[in-house]
Amino acid sequence: MNKAAISAYVLIASCVTLPLTSAAQEPSVNPKSNQTSPNKKAAKLDWSNLSPLQQTVLASLESDWNSFSQNSKVKWLKVADRYPAMSSADQERLQRRMSDWSKLPQKDRRLARDNYLSSLQFPPEQKAAAWQAYQQLSEEEKQKLAQQELAKKKTGAVSSPAIQPRPVLNNTSTPPPNSTIK
Repeated sequence: MNKAAISAYVLIASCVTLPLTSAAQEPSVNPKSNQTSPNKKAAKLDWSNLSPLQQTVLASLESDWNSFSQNSKVKWLKVADRYPAMSSADQERLQRRMSDWSKLPQKDRRLARDNYLSSLQFPPEQKAAAWQAYQQLSEEEKQKLAQQELAKKKTGAVSSPAIQPRPVLNNTSTPPPNSTIK
């Protein structure tokens, strides 16, 4: 097993995704495209304007709801509207993942998003093969792999690029060093 495959396993294992078990339906709070102003659209997506079912399904996201973009809110409403059609196992998994997500610090959420976006560059067949190989590892190997990834993330402080001196735009008007302006 090569290091690239192992990195792919860890990347896939660390991704946070939502189950997509049924076809997307329109959310019941669906702003009309040309008939309402942007302020009215945003108001329709306010927590207080959601249906009781949507509020119940998305309860673990309530504290973060106002910080979500309109697109994110619409996507979450689509998930909430699909919720009744999901199996009980999928409903339970969705609730657990939303709860876990809401408890994550902002830094960890950003890392999960970055990991997910990075995983999109791999073809599905490669991800499936990597996941299969990862599942075949022993618990010790998985633990060792996780510790290696953690050690990689903690190595060294992030430094800013070196400051480069700016080129002088007009040499003729610059006073000589150690001169005083009179």
